[in-house]
Amino acid sequence: MQLIPAISDADGPDPRPYAYSLKPDEELKLRKKILALAANEVQARAAQLTAESQTGSRPSSPAGTKAKPPQPSFDEVEFHAFDLSNSNEPVLVVTAKARMPARPNAAGADVQYIITLVTREDMYGDLHKVFSSITDSQHFDVLARMELIDAVDADGDGRGELLFRQVSDAGSAFILYRVIGDRLWPLFQSAPGQ
Repeated sequence: MQLIPAISDADGPDPRPYAYSLKPDEELKLRKKILALAANEVQARAAQLTAESQTGSRPSSPAGTKAKPPQPSFDEVEFHAFDLSNSNEPVLVVTAKARMPARPNAAGADVQYIITLVTREDMYGDLHKVFSSITDSQHFDVLARMELIDAVDADGDGRGELLFRQVSDAGSAFILYRVIGDRLWPLFQSAPGQ
């Protein structure tokens, strides 16, 4: 099912696209960067789940060595680039499902992660995390997943906001965020089921 936002104010702002145009090689480069950040988020969540499943004992590396964490594999990746303030500064959003590679005797080896990551690119080409939402197949009951709907101008000021649908066991809700600096500021949140 695809959700499409609509503005009911007939005298609202002139519609304009918030999509940020990228050349194919630029898109590939930014996609690779944001997926590397998403991999860090998934690795951190996997480490947290592993720590929670162990009863006080943590596996350790031999003295002086630090094992490189395994890389997750991503499926159903959706990458979006937006210019929300008409300033030619892209805001990137990626949503994806991920799995960590199976390891013998590892707790949670068949866990699926769902991540939504919002970043901003600075003038040097570095990405900065603005927002991250990650849940997993073992915790859908307590950690909602976030689905990007689109960028919209909800208040008619010419700036775009990000509209998400939050899905949990309690139902779904819509949340509208404005990107300010390196943070998402909630402007509106509906009650679940509305």
